[in-house]
Amino acid sequence: MITFFVPGMPVAKGSAKSFYNAKAHKIVTMQDNREKQKPWASMISYCAQEAGCKMSLSPIILSLDFRMPRPKSHYGTGKNAATLKPSAPHLHTSTPDIDKLIRCTMDALTGIAWKDDRQVAWLHHVSKNYNEIPGVEITIDEA
Repeated sequence: MITFFVPGMPVAKGSAKSFYNAKAHKIVTMQDNREKQKPWASMISYCAQEAGCKMSLSPIILSLDFRMPRPKSHYGTGKNAATLKPSAPHLHTSTPDIDKLIRCTMDALTGIAWKDDRQVAWLHHVSKNYNEIPGVEITIDEA
């Protein structure tokens, strides 16, 4: 089992957009947020390698704890600007979608933690909550 933290703002896998290119006579597919996705995926890959992650051919159990920054509206004003409001939620329920965060993370770990993401047989724990330090804590274990 290996656990490591990837600091930074989690980025979701973009939606694929396909169109027909008449000049090339083929269908072209593009991701709508690949500019944001590439650095985040690179950071995940880098942190996994730095943590000593080795490629496995076994079934994988994966846990992901996505940590999102809180908006200013969760805090008081004036002298209470550093105080969290009692009504501030713990769980993050706005964009990005958790399934797209999972897809981006799993794609970034393909070729590093596993040969193919089909090996991920069990998503043991996945959460998306607020935290002062944004990022994702990843735990990888063999089944």
